[in-house]
Amino acid sequence: MFKSKRRSVAIPQSEHLKLVGALVYLWGNRDFDLPQVELASLVAGVGLHDRGYGSLDDSPVGDMPTEKWLAITRRGFDMTGSDPVADLIVRHHLARLTSNNAAPDVQALHETLVREIGDQLSGQAFSAALFERIDRITNLCDSISFGFCFEAPVEGQVSIFPRNTANDEVSVRYSIRSTGITIAPWPFSVASIKGYLVGYRLPDYPARLDPVILPYLISPES
Repeated sequence: MFKSKRRSVAIPQSEHLKLVGALVYLWGNRDFDLPQVELASLVAGVGLHDRGYGSLDDSPVGDMPTEKWLAITRRGFDMTGSDPVADLIVRHHLARLTSNNAAPDVQALHETLVREIGDQLSGQAFSAALFERIDRITNLCDSISFGFCFEAPVEGQVSIFPRNTANDEVSVRYSIRSTGITIAPWPFSVASIKGYLVGYRLPDYPARLDPVILPYLISPES
C-alpha cells in the first residue's frame, strides 16, 4: 500500500495497478508504436506488474522489512497464468526492481530471476529485446502511478523506444501536481485521460474500509 504524504490515507497496490493498466491500455499513437504483442497480454503484464501484493495489502511501500519485500517479489514472479507473454512482462519488471538494490540477498534473488527469465525465453518465439523495450513502458506507467499514489508533487522521466523497428530513444517526462498529471511527449491514443482511484482512511485500513476518492486528470504538457 501507499501511504499518502499529505493526509492519513492508504492506497492499496491494487488501486495503483488500476491506474497503470488504464495508461498502458491507451498506449500508442502516430509517434509511439504499440509493442508487437497482443494488447490483452500487454495490459495483463504491465497492469498487473506487482501482482504479489494481493487486493487489499497492508505492506507499506518504502517502509517494510527487506525480507518481506523479497517474499512478495518472489511470490509475484512465481505466479503464473495462461498467458506466458504477460508473465514475462511481469518478470522483467521484478528483475529490474531487484537490480536496483545492492544488498547481497536482493542481488542473489536478482541473479535467480534473470536466470529463470532466460530459461522461459528459450521456449518462446519472442526476443529478450522485445521485453526489455516493453519494460520501459512498464517503468513509465508504474512511475506515474507510483508518484500519484503518494499524493506529493513529483517530476520524472523515462527513456522509451517509440518505434518498434528503430533504436532511437525518447525521454517521456511527467509532472504530478495534486490531481493533475502532465506528460510530454504524449504517448497515448486519446487527448486526455480522466479517472479515479480509491484510497482508505487510516488507521482503520484494512480492518475497516472507509473510502476516499482520488480523481486524476492526465493531459499533455502545455
